Amino acid sequence: MATLKQHRPDGRIGGGTLRPLSAELSCLNRADGSAKFSSGFTQVLAAVYGPAAPRNPSRERSGDASLSIVFKHATSTDVSDLGLPPGYGSSVRELERFVGDSLAVCVAVAEYPRTVIEIVIQVINADGSLVGTALNATVLALMDAGVLMNSLPVTTTCLVSSNNGTGNNDLGILFDPSAEEEAKDDVAVIVLVTDSVKEGNVLGSMTCGAFQLSSILASAEGASRASKAVVAFWRIAMEQKVTREANTLWST
Repeated sequence: MATLKQHRPDGRIGGGTLRPLSAELSCLNRADGSAKFSSGFTQVLAAVYGPAAPRNPSRERSGDASLSIVFKHATSTDVSDLGLPPGYGSSVRELERFVGDSLAVCVAVAEYPRTVIEIVIQVINADGSLVGTALNATVLALMDAGVLMNSLPVTTTCLVSSNNGTGNNDLGILFDPSAEEEAKDDVAVIVLVTDSVKEGNVLGSMTCGAFQLSSILASAEGASRASKAVVAFWRIAMEQKVTREANTLWST
């Protein structure tokens, strides 16, 4: 599949190029798992508390765990507080439901009956692809907490030209867009959550703007490829954490 070698505002070449990834694990002492995850200049801190008995008994489910998602930094229910472009739902609560629904199909909730897994997401800096970065940070924090998962949901943000211009697969698709790219008037944003185990499976999606059916199909195909790079990065981050902890444990 050919990709036009165009220069993007942040210096990347080609629509299929992702921004540099970085991560810091176990960065919060009081959380059971935490991760500070960055994609370019977009940086999100995710913390996992639990599985633990719910403080409110009404939230207890006999057969499995319930997930609680909170964007803690938001001061209101206006999506604009998150630095997102218009169209990403009408409230922060919709984003929290999207994150929770995407995770629920992958977390082994049946292994933790009568408990709550609370996930707190804090946006440190927003420069595009915020929802995808937040979900990927959350998955890394769940891994850090040792929460059992049936598969890893990987999120890819795709920017589609409403004018059906040139780009990836001649459909104007840019992966991992920056805020400057998302702010253009003639684009639509497609956020896709794909399954790391069952290749090609789309677990969830969020869209903003108008686009053709061919664009979302091409985005899903590209997201499946891009997700492999994210999973490989997660593996390296976890291996470095285990090595660092082993060296600390056995050091004299």
